[in-house]
Amino acid sequence: MTRRNNDDFVLLNRFKGRLLNHLTSVDRTGSVSVIEEALRYNCTPASIYNSVITPAMVDLGDLWHGGRITIAHEHHASQIVDDLINMVVQKSQRLSINGLRALVTSPSGENHCIGAKIFANLLFLEGWDVEYLGPDTPAEDLAKYLTEIEVDVVALSVVLPGNILSVKDAVSSIESLENPPFVILGGPAFKGFSDEIGTAAIADNSATGLTVLQDAMGIGAGNLSLRDTLLGVGGKVLEIRRAKGMNQGELAILAGVDRAYISLVENGKQNLTMAALFKLAEALGTSVNTLMVSSK
Repeated sequence: MTRRNNDDFVLLNRFKGRLLNHLTSVDRTGSVSVIEEALRYNCTPASIYNSVITPAMVDLGDLWHGGRITIAHEHHASQIVDDLINMVVQKSQRLSINGLRALVTSPSGENHCIGAKIFANLLFLEGWDVEYLGPDTPAEDLAKYLTEIEVDVVALSVVLPGNILSVKDAVSSIESLENPPFVILGGPAFKGFSDEIGTAAIADNSATGLTVLQDAMGIGAGNLSLRDTLLGVGGKVLEIRRAKGMNQGELAILAGVDRAYISLVENGKQNLTMAALFKLAEALGTSVNTLMVSSK
């Protein structure tokens, strides 16, 4: 560990200890002051979430299990933490919108929501459009909802290992859809977990989860901007449509959209989800990879 990293660790650990003290005494004002100070020290949202708030809540849970605080104290502290999580995102700079959309929730039976909220907020700050459903979402209802909206990614957060079976049901339901989104799983339940759950990716923390999604969606360092990508896809759609002798109206009918939508796509002015790309590729008799090749 370098000296800089060690200094950062010491600073964040100090913030965590102070936050735990304030949460233990359900001191909202003191808790807010700790996070405000961390932000003034230019601590990143991810470091505040992962190295201050999350470990403080873990320690608070240990205090409850040890009988040193009551469940009422723990519930009150959780409400304070919920406000702190929102405060971090409100006081942080969001990156440019990347055109990607994620749905974040927890499977049936999982009532812990802090991890899911944190990941949803980090995605938002990274430029994602985020649908946060809260905890305890049944697999069947989740799959049905995914037929009504278009998302690129579904993220499922799980704290209790006993809910792994519910995760498997959720992943199975999602992957049975006609054009399933990318699925990523995370949370304490997966610590040391080595099995595969469908084709879902598994991340042991939110930072790793963000990296996995950057790689999967092609938005890591060195990739083209969203504008360039949309222009590339639009140009390829136009090229293939003309080669097949189709007009925009005919393509629109095959893809299940209106002609104006096709016009926006071909001019690089329409954000596209993976589901939309699949529909366009199918209507054109080609693959998503072919539509994306000009933008790589």
